[in-house]
Amino acid sequence: MRLCSCGFANPDDAMRCAACGGAFSHESAGDTLLLEDVRSGEVVRMPVPGGILGRAGDFSPDFFSPRVSGVHAVVAVDSEGRWTIEHTGRNASAVERGGVWSDLRCGAPQPLFGGEMLKLADMVFRVQVGTQAAVADGAAVESDAQNAPAETAWSVRCPVCGTEYAVEGPEGRVAACTFCKDPLDARQIARVAARAMSGR
Repeated sequence: MRLCSCGFANPDDAMRCAACGGAFSHESAGDTLLLEDVRSGEVVRMPVPGGILGRAGDFSPDFFSPRVSGVHAVVAVDSEGRWTIEHTGRNASAVERGGVWSDLRCGAPQPLFGGEMLKLADMVFRVQVGTQAAVADGAAVESDAQNAPAETAWSVRCPVCGTEYAVEGPEGRVAACTFCKDPLDARQIARVAARAMSGR
């Protein structure tokens, strides 16, 4: 079974996802895992074999917020050549595939295919997987994009847990936070107005 980042399970020999049409590579996962912070656009790069994510971790430890544990998660490449992540911190971690958020648990590594969203405490990242060459090509494309005029992106941040949600425009709203377990806390976000963020 080949699990797409949209959450759909495909046959092992599938070239494209039957649900979303995304292409699969039948090679190993890639030698670089990238986490792009949705708020700042800063990228945390992790080469094979992986390591520890967090304020005392192996990759950009000073970048993580105080709510992220010192040793919050472990990323590694499994025996099949796929990137995995395992939660080890005190504050919650979750991954989003196909619009559904799933909590990460200690002792249960989960695969990362690229295209997911990853939440570590109050920080949210876009996950990308690639080779060093593709990452370098992406950096060149990214620098070209930085010279282009910026679009305005809009978001709403949960006042309880800090989760950031993308919305369509300045009138966009979020009815309930999917991370807040208490129903009253979850509805607090409905009162929050969208704010402009510099687009990418």
